[in-house]
Amino acid sequence: MTPAGARRGGAAPSSVAGVRALVRALVATLVCVLALGACSSGGSDDDPDDGGSADVGAATTSSAAPAPEDLAAALAEVCVEVTAGIDAFNYGDLDETVARFEAAVPLAEAAAEEAPSAETEAMLEAVRYYADLPADDYLEASASSPEFLRHKNTTLTLCNYQGPPADGPSSGVEA
Repeated sequence: MTPAGARRGGAAPSSVAGVRALVRALVATLVCVLALGACSSGGSDDDPDDGGSADVGAATTSSAAPAPEDLAAALAEVCVEVTAGIDAFNYGDLDETVARFEAAVPLAEAAAEEAPSAETEAMLEAVRYYADLPADDYLEASASSPEFLRHKNTTLTLCNYQGPPADGPSSGVEA
């Protein structure tokens, strides 16, 4: 019996590219499911058969999920700071990285309040994690921490990060 990769005659895809593609597909699926769920005729708060507050995740499912464009709008300001923080990390400026994530925390809190969803809560958790991580611990955490990786996937995906600019770190302000 031959290995699956050998039968296809190809080399394994880049693991980073494969993970990014998988994460993007999962997020796209989640957004579609949430959007479809918002259009359904779910139970009202006074309907005893809808599970009420005892339902797991009731806080995020009791109201309609934000439309994808509303989610993008809610996270736009957060992503300016997050992107600048990621750029600073990629260019080795760890103090600036922490400063950018600290600046993103109140923006993420406002986004989570404005457009409550699993995505805005995940972003808030991620920016709090990075803001609280001491600059001296970033490199080790990026190499070995599953929590760092989980939050990295959240920020890269929700901010649609495409990589650092060729001309240096982003200032976070568009010209």
